[in-house]
Amino acid sequence: MPLNDAQFIQQAVTLQQEMEGKTDKNTARQEYAEKLLKLLKDYLKSASIEITGTSNQGPFTGTGKIT
Repeated sequence: MPLNDAQFIQQAVTLQQEMEGKTDKNTARQEYAEKLLKLLKDYLKSASIEITGTSNQGPFTGTGKIT
């Protein structure tokens, strides 16, 4: 499954709108960084990975997820 760009963009915009109302800039910066990190991790973990290759045992394929 490919990465969900539209969902990430919407969540990032929502986060920015949420931060616009904050009055304590130092706290807001820290909170923004923490929430943005979570968004990025969730975004990267949303995809599945497919691999193909060749080894001395012959060709192989596989799928996986980022955890």
